[in-house]
Amino acid sequence: MKKKTINYLVVILLISITGWIILSSENLADIPSLLLRTNKIYLMLGLLSMVGFWFSDALIIRSISRMVNVKGNIVNSLKLTMIGQYYSAITPFASGGQPAQIYTMVNNSIPVGQATSIMINKFIIYQTIVTFYSIFMFILKVGFVYNNIKPALPFVLIGLILNLIGIITIFALFFNYKILEKALVLVLKIANKIRIINSVEKYRVKIDQHLEEYVMSIEKIKKNKFVALKVSLITVVQLTFYFSVTYFVYLALGFSKASFIDIISIQSLLYMAVSFIPTPGTVGASEGGFYILFNVFFAKNVLVYAILLWRMIIYYFNLFVSGIVTLVDYLTRKNKRIMLEE
Repeated sequence: MKKKTINYLVVILLISITGWIILSSENLADIPSLLLRTNKIYLMLGLLSMVGFWFSDALIIRSISRMVNVKGNIVNSLKLTMIGQYYSAITPFASGGQPAQIYTMVNNSIPVGQATSIMINKFIIYQTIVTFYSIFMFILKVGFVYNNIKPALPFVLIGLILNLIGIITIFALFFNYKILEKALVLVLKIANKIRIINSVEKYRVKIDQHLEEYVMSIEKIKKNKFVALKVSLITVVQLTFYFSVTYFVYLALGFSKASFIDIISIQSLLYMAVSFIPTPGTVGASEGGFYILFNVFFAKNVLVYAILLWRMIIYYFNLFVSGIVTLVDYLTRKNKRIMLEE
C-alpha cells in the first residue's frame, strides 16, 4: 500500500511539474485557438504511433520468450509491455520497468531465471540498437545540429557517450567477460580507497552475480542469431514509431517544410540527451530539451503547445493506458488470491 501511495504521489508530482511548465508560458492564452486549428487526423496518427510502439515491444518480448523456451501469446506479451511502461514512467532512469515485468512473469509461473533472461536479452538488444540508431542520425545531421542548435550539442554528446560506454561494456561481455570483471573490480578498489564504498567483497559478489546473468543471456543471443536479428529489426521499427510522434505533431500544427527524417533524427538526439537525467519520465529535461532542439522547426507562438501535445501523447497517454492495464492486472491477481484462500 505504501508503494502504491508513493507511485500515485510521483504521478501527481509529474503532472504538476508539466502543468507549471505550460502555465508559465507567455503563449498560454493562444492554446484554445491552436487546439481548434490542430489537424485531428495527424494527432490520431501520433496516438497510433504509440500503439505501434507498444505492439512492437510486445512482439519483441514474445520473440525473446520463445528463444529462452518460455511459451506465451501476444496478449500476455502486451500486458508485460504495458506494466513495464507504467513502472518505467514513474521511476528515475526508467529503473522500475524490468523488475516489475520479472515480478509479473514469476507470478505467472515463469521461473525467475528465465524471466530475468528475457529482460536482460531485451535490454542488451534495445540499448545496442537505440545507441547505433542515434549515432547514425547524429552523423546524418551533425551539420544541422552544429549550425542550428549548437547549445544542445554538449547534452547530446554526453548522452551519446554514456550510451556508447554501455555498448562497449556489452561488447566486452560478448568477447571476454573476464577483462570486464577485472576492470570493475579495479573501479571498486579505487572507490574503496576514496571511501565511496566500505567493502569491495560485498559489491564484488553482486557484480559476479550480474555478470553471470549477462553472460548467460549473451550466450543465448550468440546461439540464436536469427532471433537476435529479427528482434533488432523490430526494435528499429519500434524506435521509429516512438520518434515519429513528433513528426505527426509537427504536421498537425500545419508545418510541412521539414522531412520525416529531419524530425525523427533530432528526436532521437533528444532521447539521447535526456536519457541520463534521473527524473521520472525525464520530466522537465524532456520539455526543456524539446524547446531547445525543436525551436527551429516550430514557430515560437506554437512551440509550448507543440511540447504539450507531444508530452500528452508519448508520456501521459502512455502513462494513462499502461496504468489502467497495470491496475486491472493487480486487481485480477488479487481476486484470484482471495478465491484460492477461500
